[in-house]
Amino acid sequence: MLGRWLWDFIKGYIIVQIYGNRIPELINQATRENILLWEIRYHKDGSVMFKMRRQDFWQLLPHIRRTRTKVRFGRRIGLPFYIKRATHRKTFLIGAGLFVVCLYFLTSIVWNVEIEGTNKLSPETIRAAAKQVGIYRGQWLGRLPDTDILQAELLDKVPELSWVGVSIHGTKVHIQVVEKVPGIKPEPNHPQNIVAKKKGTIRDIFVSKGKATVTRGQLVNPGDMLISGSLGGGTVHVAAKGKVEADVWYTSDVIIPLSTKRMVYTGEHVNKDYLVLGSFPIQIWGYGKPPYPAYNASEDDRTFTIGSFTLPIKWRKVDIKEVHEESVTLTREEARQKALETARADVGTKMGKDGRVIAQKILQEKLEHGKLYVKVWTDVVEDIGKPQTYQQTPAEQSQNQT
Repeated sequence: MLGRWLWDFIKGYIIVQIYGNRIPELINQATRENILLWEIRYHKDGSVMFKMRRQDFWQLLPHIRRTRTKVRFGRRIGLPFYIKRATHRKTFLIGAGLFVVCLYFLTSIVWNVEIEGTNKLSPETIRAAAKQVGIYRGQWLGRLPDTDILQAELLDKVPELSWVGVSIHGTKVHIQVVEKVPGIKPEPNHPQNIVAKKKGTIRDIFVSKGKATVTRGQLVNPGDMLISGSLGGGTVHVAAKGKVEADVWYTSDVIIPLSTKRMVYTGEHVNKDYLVLGSFPIQIWGYGKPPYPAYNASEDDRTFTIGSFTLPIKWRKVDIKEVHEESVTLTREEARQKALETARADVGTKMGKDGRVIAQKILQEKLEHGKLYVKVWTDVVEDIGKPQTYQQTPAEQSQNQT
């Protein structure tokens, strides 16, 4: 219905009221000739009111004359009629033009600069630095460079900041800052890129400085650039910083014996107590050899102090626990689960410190001589970025010299 109304408004339509004795004949003739009439209403005085397209009226006019019906025009609705009326009102056209010009002007400049995240620094400090890089009230939005360049320049102007985010919402510029924490190692200030150190498929990109050069779902190889420190078409070079998480795949070859032996505690234990003078132990309790063929012993020392001075005397308690050897037989399914756990531990030594395992699958398995040989595929999400010092091309070096 909305599409039909909009089309009729663009084309224009009129409201017509007709009088006479041959109105049904007129409406039937209009229907036969595909003249569209809608919202037909019959009045008590015998007249009929309906809506019709303005261009169809001239096709209906001969039938109006033939049936000797009288016509009375009502409202004319639609864009063509409004345009015609506007052309006779020059003042209205001038005012509408001035309104459009003023609206364009008012929406093309910065009206508000909002600072958020300051703690020790004052917002006026950030506002002054922003004005130096071109962000101030009254600035043309079209003259502002890319937000990546603005962020890099603000970081250079205010070294007390560790991160700056600039976003433009209509006529408002929002600046989000994060101040440096005392004692934290300063970030590198020499130009650098972030490149891939492993092969993987990009999952998430978090850029705090620089410009991302890859997208989600993209496959990258070692050495491919992830975050560029070159901004503004190569006019500005910064130390790119960010985190690029990707799906990285590892394969591990694991061998799991189905039958193994392990030492387990029986629950039996004895204690021996010693008084240690310096490094010389004197046994006080629990004489004799341990009454177990196999055992584990653990020591617990207690020191004595007077104020801040530690006496050269210790009380040592030795707990001797009996153990015995036990045979363990794994089912094939239990061996598979142990292979997955072993592969996860193996991958944990290879992936980044913030990596996490999201999926594992057994690709191959073979049972020979009481051992299960398993090849495990592990999917890990980890940060694959590493910094790479930016090297200027000869063309850029010559351009900077000039």
